[in-house]
Amino acid sequence: MKTKTNKFILSAVLGTALMVSISSCKKDRDDIGTSGSITFANTVEGSAAQDTYVDDSKTNSSGLAYGSASGNVSVATGNRTIAFKNTGTATATAAGTVNVGENTSTTVFLVKNTDGSLAISSYANDNASVSGKAKVRFINVAPLLSSTVNVLTSTGASLVSALSFKVSSAYQTIDANTALNVNVSGSLETTAIAGSEFQAGKVYTVWFDNSTTTKVKYHVIVHN
Repeated sequence: MKTKTNKFILSAVLGTALMVSISSCKKDRDDIGTSGSITFANTVEGSAAQDTYVDDSKTNSSGLAYGSASGNVSVATGNRTIAFKNTGTATATAAGTVNVGENTSTTVFLVKNTDGSLAISSYANDNASVSGKAKVRFINVAPLLSSTVNVLTSTGASLVSALSFKVSSAYQTIDANTALNVNVSGSLETTAIAGSEFQAGKVYTVWFDNSTTTKVKYHVIVHN
């Protein structure tokens, strides 16, 4: 009887160990490839350089100044708490939640709202390049403009019309070295974007803030 009991105990122990092993292996498999990436950008003129955080972990080695963007930061999938903080401080300038999907890419902006408060705004990236073309999308983060933003080629072809604050356009494919003109609806002032900004096989985000209420400034992020 004792022998049978020992055999039963041994079988139970081995069975438990096997289940733990299978569970561990499954967890290891589930962890493979479960990450996406985030690019951070500081669009707030006059702000201090920013430290960037994901779930309380600092992601940058030097402060992100106005007009600049980080490289791609690998981030675990799921709902992640994102924060910008003035460099060297513990208080969040702005924070929010971003859902990170597997193998996805997101750009997160520090933006100024029309009431002067700071916030984060996130946009999904499409980093698949187009052979022989440049791919670009436009984002309006200019809180003080009197109206919406329009983007045209230098020959007058419309790429984007009436782009509202904190809205992203669809991606456009353009020839390399295509010069663009940007204006505010109802204004005669134009901001020129040199064709040299756009090269074949590259993917871009062009974001706008404002120099006056009727004229934009532009900034270019290269994603690949």
